[in-house]
Amino acid sequence: MNSRVTIITGPIGSGKSTACNYIQEKGIATADLDIVSNNILNSEISLDFLNTNFAECINQNKVDRKLLAEIVFTNLDKLKILESFLHPLVTDKVATLIQETDGDLFIEASAPKNIYKLYPTIVIFANEKIRRIRLQSRGMSLEDIDNRINTQPEESWWKSIGTVIENTSFSDLQVQIQNLINSEYEQI
Repeated sequence: MNSRVTIITGPIGSGKSTACNYIQEKGIATADLDIVSNNILNSEISLDFLNTNFAECINQNKVDRKLLAEIVFTNLDKLKILESFLHPLVTDKVATLIQETDGDLFIEASAPKNIYKLYPTIVIFANEKIRRIRLQSRGMSLEDIDNRINTQPEESWWKSIGTVIENTSFSDLQVQIQNLINSEYEQI
């Protein structure tokens, strides 16, 4: 299977999911690494790890993702422990997804770590004020928003890892994504 992979990333609230939903509506395969991570966390293989490192987040052999997020986004050491467990498993799953996908695959990665070094990367970006408004409209508390933004890299880092698409409006985002898709297919 010949798969062309593109990473879609950006800081929280920038519009990654909106971009991927639009791409998927165009008939192109997408995958969300947050969903992949959540599926791993809710699987049998994670129970021992979670019981050892985040026992307070386990209730009837299920992870309380909201409590886990509160812990890791307020404690960088705990975040590193979680990432060191999850990232190798997510990497394996990405390899499987790529192998199983015939054609293009856009992968949404909220925490791109090193994957942006392996594939072309599109950074969906919006200024922090806009992102905060979007996150509040999703029902996130100001404290949760602060905690998550504070664990993410600086704006300059995001803008240095790939092609930046400024997400100022939904219609403009659609146009920029469509232009990107059109330019990719012209190169085939």
